[in-house]
Amino acid sequence: MTSRTILDPRSPSGPALPPAAPHNTGLARAAVVTTYLTAVATPWNGWLFGGLRLGDVLLLLALLLFAGTDLGNPWPRLPGWVWAFGTTILVVTVAHEVIPTDPLFLAQRVVVDAAGQRTIEIATNLGVGAKFLVPIVAMPLIFMFAQQHTANALRRCMIGFATGSAISAGLAVAQVLGVSNLATTLTGVLVSTDRSAGLTVHPNFLATTCVMALPMALWLAARPTLRERLTGSALAVAQLVGVYSSGSRGGAAIMVLVALGSFVLIPAYRRILPTVSLLLALGAAFAFVAQPGLGRAVLKAVRLGGEDSSVTGSDQVRAEVGAQGIRDFKHSPIDGVGLQVAAEAHNVYIQAMASGGLLLLVGLLIFTVGGLVRSGRLLREHPLAPPLFVAAFGGAVLASLENSLTDRLAYVPLALCAALSAVPALSADGDPPTTDPIEDGRA
Repeated sequence: MTSRTILDPRSPSGPALPPAAPHNTGLARAAVVTTYLTAVATPWNGWLFGGLRLGDVLLLLALLLFAGTDLGNPWPRLPGWVWAFGTTILVVTVAHEVIPTDPLFLAQRVVVDAAGQRTIEIATNLGVGAKFLVPIVAMPLIFMFAQQHTANALRRCMIGFATGSAISAGLAVAQVLGVSNLATTLTGVLVSTDRSAGLTVHPNFLATTCVMALPMALWLAARPTLRERLTGSALAVAQLVGVYSSGSRGGAAIMVLVALGSFVLIPAYRRILPTVSLLLALGAAFAFVAQPGLGRAVLKAVRLGGEDSSVTGSDQVRAEVGAQGIRDFKHSPIDGVGLQVAAEAHNVYIQAMASGGLLLLVGLLIFTVGGLVRSGRLLREHPLAPPLFVAAFGGAVLASLENSLTDRLAYVPLALCAALSAVPALSADGDPPTTDPIEDGRA
């Protein structure tokens, strides 16, 4: 066991906080590894064990392990924008438990399931509020804890998330090609013959993880070593085929946006941006001019071309639940009608307005803008800031098309942004760790 001096996070050059108490290095290693596994498993929101998601279990386990490891030591300081969002979730949840929305209004609401069929509301305000609040605060916290224990933690968490998304995407494309039905066997999620959800609860969630993971994979593909480039390239291809297999129109459109943003903001690509642009243009010309059948097939797969009854049905459902979300907001514009409706309007921002009114919408915007500002300010200083900024921005844009308000997989990039400027653990002489405690047995 060792003691360490930690600099005040508000001032990287001092003053120093009191020496940290000794901690259990075995717990420290277990906590950091569990954090990595949390990042990998978070994209698998459709794979349940005894009714629990693996990512949720690992998240809470990592938090408990860090609490035991750093007992008596200063905890990381979460940014104010994280606390602001967490506080609004708590306030809205408590408000609707104390003063519930008029039952007569709730009884006449339009509730539609994933298949477009009328159904009844089964979620509860308190249950959704707890599910929502814990990861918003706990996920940035475990990433910051991990970063304090090893300088490579955020990098590994980022790659872990991209890896988890790639695994889900691989199972999805295998299902679409008819090679394997393992995805549905593991999740029980039934899909059409031309769409797959991978290890998520719906194809649109698969597209969400792939869109946010693409900048992370492209960053790794531009690293100096051959192993990193090959790994990053493989992960990037997996995200592309994942969106293709999901059949998500929004995912396909935003995937183009985040790819362009990655090429512009990641320094290694700026030097070859003209070449990349030329290759992309040639690829598009080949697919849509030289081989128009290929282009039409791609557009059909992501439901952006040709007649498709599922697109018409999807648009009708989106319009119906979106209109209900607006009615919910008008009924109670300050705090909404309760978090039990948070997954219904097919637009995260309307979902926030419907379930939590202006309170929750403002909290969500503060959280999103806070993460973008933090990563944006570090674009020139922190190597992970460019891919995380693009991932968070892509997620924020895609949120206007999807219903991922309360699902923690949508907040991984923002949680990593919160930890970007976390001060790593320092030795007694003030030097940052140069090796990983997982590898050398220290913590």
